[in-house]
Amino acid sequence: MSSLKIMIIAVSFAFILLLSGSVFIVEQTSQAIVFQFGELRRVITNPGLHFKIPFIQDVTFYEKRILDCDMKEVAITTGDQKRLMVDAYTLYRISDPILFYRSVRPADEIGATSQLQTIISSTLRIVLGKVKLRDLLSEKRSSVMHQIYTDVKLQAKNLGIEIVDVRIKRTELPEKNREAVYRKMNSELEKIAKQTRAEGAQRGQEIRSTAEKERTVIIAKAHQQAQTNRGEGEAKALEIVSQTLGRDPDFYGFYRSMETYKSALTEGSTLMLSTDSELFKYFRNPEQVTKSTFVGG
Repeated sequence: MSSLKIMIIAVSFAFILLLSGSVFIVEQTSQAIVFQFGELRRVITNPGLHFKIPFIQDVTFYEKRILDCDMKEVAITTGDQKRLMVDAYTLYRISDPILFYRSVRPADEIGATSQLQTIISSTLRIVLGKVKLRDLLSEKRSSVMHQIYTDVKLQAKNLGIEIVDVRIKRTELPEKNREAVYRKMNSELEKIAKQTRAEGAQRGQEIRSTAEKERTVIIAKAHQQAQTNRGEGEAKALEIVSQTLGRDPDFYGFYRSMETYKSALTEGSTLMLSTDSELFKYFRNPEQVTKSTFVGG
């Protein structure tokens, strides 16, 4: 092989080596920091093919995607002096790679996990140390979690990290305290239940008393109205009878006989009359009575 060919091959190899050392690719899910002799030169967040000075500049890549930090179980004392074992996790992303590189040690996911665990553990102790155990089991839990998320997010921002979410996976009592706490909670809940039932019974009695009063008033008014209507009806009946007697005096005897029959002939009764009785005369000749009484004789 001639020296010219050897030189061409050497130059080509050097060119390829130089080119490979000056080109790098930033993926869609990544972002990069370019360093020159250890000093930061630029940040690249756009995906694609990029260039650097070979052998002089170096590139460090960081994830753009959401990362997770699974925190170890930590012991917490709540505001009502209850011991809890809390297990939490965090979702985050590297929002400022320069600040992340300068603040996190080591400046990678391991360092981020380590510092986030410290922040989350401290925040849980502070926030949960001000609330009662019952609050974590009620609708107040969402506001407690929001407070934890806000505090962690504020502290992580100083590391170039954006907190996406903070969640408590598991909250348990220590084994030695669990039974005693359960007994106390059951006792308190039974006390609340008894008080609620007593208040309900009292309210029920008040409602029943009010309803009974209203019922008595309504019945009294109904009786009063019935008496009034009955009196008016009887007065109207006497008026009609009086008017009729004025036109036909024989009608009075017939009317009084009918009243007597009505009073005497109740259900299941028997009336014994003599054929010579004055009361019986209307049964002897009813056609004549009807004619003389209602037609005018």
